[in-house]
Parts: sequence; C-alpha cells; structure tokens
Amino acid sequence: MSTTPSPRPGGRRALAGWLLSVTRPVLPPLLGSAACRVADQLAGVALLALAAHAVVDAALRLAAGGTVPPLGPVVGAMAALSLLKAALRYGEQLLGHTVAFTSLELLRAELFRSLARRAPRVLTTARSGDLLARATKDVDRIEVFFAHTFAPVVSALLVPLAVLAAIGGATTWPVAAAGAAVLAVAVGCVPLLGRRMTAVGARRVLAARAELTQHVTDSVQGLAEVVGYGRGAERLERTRLHDDDLAAAGRPPAAAGALRRGAGQLLVLAGPIAVVAAGAGPVGAGVVSPAALAAAAAAVLRLGEVTRGVEELAGSLSAALAAAARVHAVACAPVEMADGAVILPPGRLAVSWEEVDYTYPEASRASLRGVSARAEAGGWTCLVGASGSGKTTLARLALRFDDPARGRVRVGGVDLRDLEAESMRDRVALVAQEAHLFRMSVADNVRLARPCATREQVEAACRIAAVHEDVEAMPAGYDTVLGERGATVSGGQRQRIALARALLALPDVLVLDEFTSHLDPAVDARVRDGVRHWADRNEVTVVEITHRLHRIEQADHVVVLDAGRVVQSGPPGELLAQAEGPLARLRARQE
Repeated sequence: MSTTPSPRPGGRRALAGWLLSVTRPVLPPLLGSAACRVADQLAGVALLALAAHAVVDAALRLAAGGTVPPLGPVVGAMAALSLLKAALRYGEQLLGHTVAFTSLELLRAELFRSLARRAPRVLTTARSGDLLARATKDVDRIEVFFAHTFAPVVSALLVPLAVLAAIGGATTWPVAAAGAAVLAVAVGCVPLLGRRMTAVGARRVLAARAELTQHVTDSVQGLAEVVGYGRGAERLERTRLHDDDLAAAGRPPAAAGALRRGAGQLLVLAGPIAVVAAGAGPVGAGVVSPAALAAAAAAVLRLGEVTRGVEELAGSLSAALAAAARVHAVACAPVEMADGAVILPPGRLAVSWEEVDYTYPEASRASLRGVSARAEAGGWTCLVGASGSGKTTLARLALRFDDPARGRVRVGGVDLRDLEAESMRDRVALVAQEAHLFRMSVADNVRLARPCATREQVEAACRIAAVHEDVEAMPAGYDTVLGERGATVSGGQRQRIALARALLALPDVLVLDEFTSHLDPAVDARVRDGVRHWADRNEVTVVEITHRLHRIEQADHVVVLDAGRVVQSGPPGELLAQAEGPLARLRARQE
C-alpha cells in the first residue's frame, strides 16, 4: 500500500508535493529536457544576433565605401549554431517524450493501485464515466504540464537573464535594462492576467467534461436500450446540453488566454523598440556600435518569443492542478474497509454469516436482519428466495463488497475484517451474472485468472464449463478476439467463458451468482454436472445464488431467505418434504 501522504484538500503546495512524489522518476529527464531547451534557446538567440550584427556591420562598411569582411567565419559559426540547435532540439524532444509517457504510466498506475486497494467496495460507490475522465483527460492534462510546460517556463526565466547579461556587457547596462523592463512585464505580469478566472474555469471545465463522459459512457453501454425504447433523441438532447455546459465553462479561460496572448505579442514588438530607443544615445556618442545595438535588438526580439512560454503558465498550471486534484481525490481516497493481516488457513474453507445486519447506503430499510447461515467446507450451498430477499447481498458480503453493520462474516473461521485482502482474493472467486469480458482473445480472457496457464489447462476449464465446442466453432477458435464487453458472443457463452476463468483460478471457495441464468435446461444440466464433479474432486466450497429450483436437489444445503431473514435452511430433500414450507412453495411457483 502506498505510503504517500495525502495533501490537505485545496492546498496547492501539498498537492504539488504529492504530484512530485508520484512522478519522481521523471524528474531527471525532465530537468535534462529543460536544460536542452535552455541551451537551444540561447543558441537561437545567438544565431539571430550574429546574423543581425553581420548584416548591419556589412551595410555600414559598404555605406562608408569600405569592403565587406570575409563571411566565411560568420557562416561557419551560424552553421555550427544551427547544427547545435538541431541536436539540442532532438534531445529536448527525446527527453520530453520520455517524461510524457513515463508520467502517464506513473499517474495511471497510482490511480489503478488505489482502485485495487478499495475493490470491490469502490465498484458500488464510483461512477465508471467519471473514473474514465480522471484516468484519461485529467491525467493527460497533468502530463501536458510536465512534458510541455515546465521546460518552456524554465527557459523563459533563465535564457533572458543570460542574454540580458550579455547585452549589458556588449553594449551598456541601460540598454539591457530597457529590454529587461519589457521582459519583466512579459514574464511577471502577463501570466497573471485572468489568473482567478482561469483557475475557476479550469475546475468547471473538468467537472463538466466528467459529466459529459459519464453521460456518453452510459449512452454507449446502454445503446440497445436507448434505441429499443426510442430514447435516442432525448439522449442526444442531453448530450447537447452537456456540451453547452462544457463550452460555457471553457469561455472564461479562453478569454483570459486571448488577453494574455495579445499582451504578450504587444510586448514582443515593444522589446526591440525599447532597446533601440535606449541605445540611440550611446550609439550617437560612439560608445556602442550600431551593429552591436542591432544584435541586442534582435536578441530581445528573439527573447520575446522565448518568454511566450510563460503566457499560458496560469492556464496550464491551473488546469494541471485542477486535474491533479481530481486524480488525487481518487488516488489518495481513504480505503473504506481496512485490510487485515491474517492469512487464510490451508485446506478446505467454510463460509459463515453470524447475526448479520446490513443496510445499503441511502436505503430506507435493511436488506439483511439478523441472518445466520453456513456453507460447509467442500459442500454446495444454495441461497434461494424471491427477488429482493437478500441472497445476493449475503453473497456480496462474503466477498467483502462491504462490512455488515452488525454481526460477522467468516471464511475459514476468520472474520473478513481481519483477513489480508490478497489472501482472500487468491482463494475465493466470483462468477457474476453479468461477467465482464475484455476485448482480447477467448484464451486470454480465460487466462486472466492464471496468466501462466497453458493452452491445455485453458481448454480443460472450458470443457468443464461446457463452452469448449462453442469456442472451437468460432472463426479463430481460442484465438478469436471478442468484442468489447463480450458483445460478439451470446449471454450464455459469456457466462460460461467467465465460469471457465474462475475454474482456472482453482479457488477454494467459488461463489456463483445466477451463473446459468442465460442457459437452456440441457446446457444448464451439462454445466452443473461438470462444475459439481470438478468441485467434488477439488473439495471446493460452492455458494450458489439461484432462482432456478428444478435441480435444487443436487445441492448439499439450501438457505431460503425472505425479506432479509432466513426462513428455512437444511438439506433440500428435507425442506421439499415440507409441503407448505418456503422452499416447496417457491418450487411450486416454477412448475
């Protein structure tokens, strides 16, 4: 777990400290990129100043009836400076791209580590679209500051100091002071124009973009429902409204940016004029040569372009810090449920619920009330009941999606609050009703549970899940790439591929949530028989949530829930023998 301290919310210095601690590996190449840019800019100033000096000197000599001095040394020097600039530019770009891609990796890895620490609880509290915006656009905005803002700002501060010192030595210090006054305004005042407007606007833009991303994500993921129910126009109208909100939020920062660019351009032109005005007297007195003054004016003109690197400093910095604050809010969010230190004991594992009470956040009534139940080690336990009875909630608590308000949930006799999360994840697996498949091959989707598994082991898991023949019939067999979220396979195939993934993990506890809900009775029977034989052979504890009761007799133990309470439990044969019992009545409704 990361030990990086969380900055005080709203504290820019602390936020910057956190950001630097995460991106520390990119600091050496970042400094190298800035050094290359500084040297490149100095070479550029020298190149322009040398050309201006040579041209004016030659013109004056010709005007006086003299001859033009040899141009070889000047041309050679300019060629050398040009080659040096090319090499420095390449170095800056190389190091800058190293910073860019490495910082993207570091920030997104930090974000994912935080989500992994908070899983699976975070899945019930976060919005996927908002998380997507933070992991993409917000991280990109931070990377832009590191890779494309830091070096220009450093060069805008250091290059003028060096060049003005050289101008002061080559001409007079009043001439250098005239250029310095203009540049001081460009560096010290222009970036501050509209600073507050930019900062507030940056936060609003990021928030509006997150809302738009969430809306688009929902629309794309639910496209079939949107089209099927004829809600396309409504969703498009809401998209337009979100676009309008985003555009409105971006107008103030854009106006402030235009103001800074206009002021900066004005100062770029004012700098050489100020230098020439200040140097007119010394030139007339013969203290400074016209060629030297021309070189100074050219250098200041070039510095005007250099200092433009700070024009958008306020905008870039505000946007980067606003984005960093959003990323930080997720990356440094407290873990809702602290990890324990106990390791699960070896061998078979039982699952038990002891006087469990649970209420979902913001719910008006409890989902579970005083529930006590047990899934014996190595047995097959079914949790059944009407919709909303609490069976899925009971299973989710066994996976520690949340902790009960009262009571305890134990796996292998250990309270889940005391368990080390990795110890539990290595030995407890879930097959959800709507399992997620990734856009990669069937084999890789199954192998997600065990990356080192061989093709033979993958195929063996698929045979148990009764999906091997389906996969073999696909265009490229196990190498067939599935569509996003498994869109190119049927619901039943998606469930069985997810089941094969869980079987390949060789868990000691397998939680099955309506894992055959998309299967016809014949395939359902094949899958259940295969999983039953596999579970018996490996002494795996199976906890099944199901509403299908036609094969309930195959379970070892059944827990019947109603309105958040256990109303019946025991072997299925005994429960079904009670003609007016809860299980018998549920079974009768399905016949």
